[in-house]
Amino acid sequence: MPGAEDPDLAEPMLTQAQAYEAAYRFVAQYYERERSVPLMLMLVAMEPQKDSYRTNDPASWSDWLECVYQTRAQHPLPTLSPPLDE
Repeated sequence: MPGAEDPDLAEPMLTQAQAYEAAYRFVAQYYERERSVPLMLMLVAMEPQKDSYRTNDPASWSDWLECVYQTRAQHPLPTLSPPLDE
């Protein structure tokens, strides 16, 4: 994996936009292994854009900023509920 063992990349400092793009890439690579409609819809909404909203779904960027805030404030991670029956 490129960069995974590079000591200069061990503790990367990313901008909020770069971290968002990294999160998008992380979900996208997972989607390639486990293709599902909910993940695809999430990726479509999250897709980074160059406009003022930064995403296809304007709410995604503000949701991202809230997650950044919660992480910096060391809030507990959310607990996951079991999946809904399909």
